[in-house]
Amino acid sequence: MKLINFSKQITCCILLSITLVQCSSNDKKSIENTTASSTLNSDENKHHMRIAFVNSDTVSKYYDFAEKIQTSLLTKRNAAENQFKDKMNNYQKLRTDFEKAAPIMGEREKMEKAQNIMTLEQEIMKFEQDLSEQLAQEELKITEDYILKTHEYMQVIGKELGYDYVLSFRIGGPMLYADPAHDITQEVIKLLNERYNSITIE
Repeated sequence: MKLINFSKQITCCILLSITLVQCSSNDKKSIENTTASSTLNSDENKHHMRIAFVNSDTVSKYYDFAEKIQTSLLTKRNAAENQFKDKMNNYQKLRTDFEKAAPIMGEREKMEKAQNIMTLEQEIMKFEQDLSEQLAQEELKITEDYILKTHEYMQVIGKELGYDYVLSFRIGGPMLYADPAHDITQEVIKLLNERYNSITIE
């Protein structure tokens, strides 16, 4: 069913979208220049730059906001699928009843019933398409809100911890290696949950 396949694609996009952002407001060009110039600086200057990373897969698993988002998306997908199933069940019943009664129907009645079934088929196809588009828009809005809020939280958390950059790491991602000594995943999860829950309560 198209709706289920579409929902699975959205789920993958949501999981891929759950990443933490850099805590500096510098643009990409200035970051590259800073990285390049830092290799030429003395050891004393290198120590001034503090960089850490978090495992975004672990964050998405234990971050309360991420759990709420995933639950909300799952609820919306299940509701959409149930609506579609109800439509399909009504269609199947109408078609079965028609096939049973067709032998004793007159030609005119048979043509009218067949036309009704064809009309219902078209309505179901349109319903599925509209439902998929509505679900996609709702999920996009929820995801955007999640990304913006988490970005907001990380700006505060990154500064509180005193880091110049906090990078996102996941297996299969662009960062192939990171020294575990710079892993602050658990600390960031704790601070993200504290900030999210305090704002939610307010």
